[in-house]
Amino acid sequence: MPWEETKDYIRSGHKDPDEFEKGSLRTIPIGKKEGIKAIVGCPKGHFHDERCEAGMNVQSYLFAKEDGWTMEKAKAWFEKNKK
Repeated sequence: MPWEETKDYIRSGHKDPDEFEKGSLRTIPIGKKEGIKAIVGCPKGHFHDERCEAGMNVQSYLFAKEDGWTMEKAKAWFEKNKK
């Protein structure tokens, strides 16, 4: 999935939302001061007994433009932190 830019965010494109259990995607803050959020979800086939046995995985990241993020800066952050 390609990176994209909206009015408010730079969004990384990493995994197809169809790879996740329906209804499991959530947006969580990961760097409140820096303006970074992650969209996380349970991979398909790993949701059992109302929990995600594989643990939540990152689908993509959101970088708030109001906090100074540009496409270039967001991609650099991702490369540095993609472990």
